[in-house]
Amino acid sequence: MTAAVDDLLRFGPAVVLAVTAAWLALATRRTSREIAGRAYGFGRSLSQRLARVLFAAAVVGGLAALALHAAESASAAFAPLAGEASAIRLAGLALAVAGQVLTVAARSGMGRRWRVGIPAEAPDALVTTGLFGLSRNPVFLGMLAMAAGLAVAVPSPTVITCALAFWIACEIQVRDEERFLERSFGPAYTAYRCAVRRWI
Repeated sequence: MTAAVDDLLRFGPAVVLAVTAAWLALATRRTSREIAGRAYGFGRSLSQRLARVLFAAAVVGGLAALALHAAESASAAFAPLAGEASAIRLAGLALAVAGQVLTVAARSGMGRRWRVGIPAEAPDALVTTGLFGLSRNPVFLGMLAMAAGLAVAVPSPTVITCALAFWIACEIQVRDEERFLERSFGPAYTAYRCAVRRWI
């Protein structure tokens, strides 16, 4: 492995996750200002509490694990498992970047209808065009691709655990959102759900 590839695999994953998390936080704040309300808010149900905890643990844990990997922590919990070829790890980083691009593009396509969690009130309309005409959850799809890519780029026990926690949180959240959207938009959402797949 050349020094350039080594540096890319050492710092790249942490940069991808940190930039994406920061961008999504800023985008959510901007949406809150645009709607003069809260674009962020998980419900009070057990599943919403679990999703919120898993999302937070996955992101914060992932950031910490990738930062410690970049700092060359001596702990085996943050070091890639032995035997992983650099070409495979680079492919994982490429997948993470592709997931990052999909996340940003899909979130941008939602505009002021972007929400995190289950809002108190539904947005004024469903978003069903653009990437949402291909997948009902392109933002989550991009995030899951990023999580999987990071776990391949830095296949440490901690990063893999964080990716699994994120996947479980997404599965919980998507199902809660589907029930919320069905209550909010009725037949319009039912028709959309029948026409477009949940993932791809």
